[in-house]
Amino acid sequence: MRKRMHKNFYIFLIAFFCCHFYQLNGQELYLKDKLRKATPGDYIVTLQNKTYTFLLIDTFASHAISLEEITVPSQSIQVEGFSWKKWVEQNAPGHTSWVRYVIDTASGHLGEYFSYTKNGWYTIPEGENFLSTLLNLKFYNIPIKERRKVGPPPPSQASDRRPYWQPKLIFEGKVIPGISFEAWRTFWPKDGSELSGKIIEIYLPQTAGLYPSYFPYWLQVSGIVGKAKIHMIDSGKGARGRGAPAKERPLRKAG
Repeated sequence: MRKRMHKNFYIFLIAFFCCHFYQLNGQELYLKDKLRKATPGDYIVTLQNKTYTFLLIDTFASHAISLEEITVPSQSIQVEGFSWKKWVEQNAPGHTSWVRYVIDTASGHLGEYFSYTKNGWYTIPEGENFLSTLLNLKFYNIPIKERRKVGPPPPSQASDRRPYWQPKLIFEGKVIPGISFEAWRTFWPKDGSELSGKIIEIYLPQTAGLYPSYFPYWLQVSGIVGKAKIHMIDSGKGARGRGAPAKERPLRKAG
């Protein structure tokens, strides 16, 4: 009983100080707002769990964004000197999934997707709608003094001159030097999923450029087994996907 009380008190302290930090730190953002800066043909490539995911902005309108997602095992791709743009133009050889989402720009919601692989429309289960949840999370800016640094800490008496850690920004296969990133943090909602209640940290470029700057170049989840990481290994512009499917979306019954 006593151990349980100590554990509950510890959890309360964490929650209290996190809430207090959020109130003091007024800077906040939603990724769904950043996504409005996208342009057709923009793409990013992420790596997680030995799988590459290619995300392409296909069409952009005032009310909706169409996004194509292609996945491929990492062992199928030799990244060095590889052109993701040409790979997509060649029908993405080796891919295991190719789907199309339509995202509501106001709400960040997506309820259905079209699978080019299976040639049909499918509903996304509420507990598996990772992208929609991510777009609607309220992120808070991490103060510079709380940012992690490169290398081991110095001795207690020495001043800490270590640089702040930043992810790499790769645009069309080339590392772009001198890009500064801002770090943002939030909690995943308690939705019963594997991410429920976990701390999410993302890194976004401080300033816009030719590169896509509206999606995280690094995403980290703390509190699973160790830390789960999704990092962007490439980005670019001018890619072309399959476009709108010929098969119409099935009609939904009212009410």
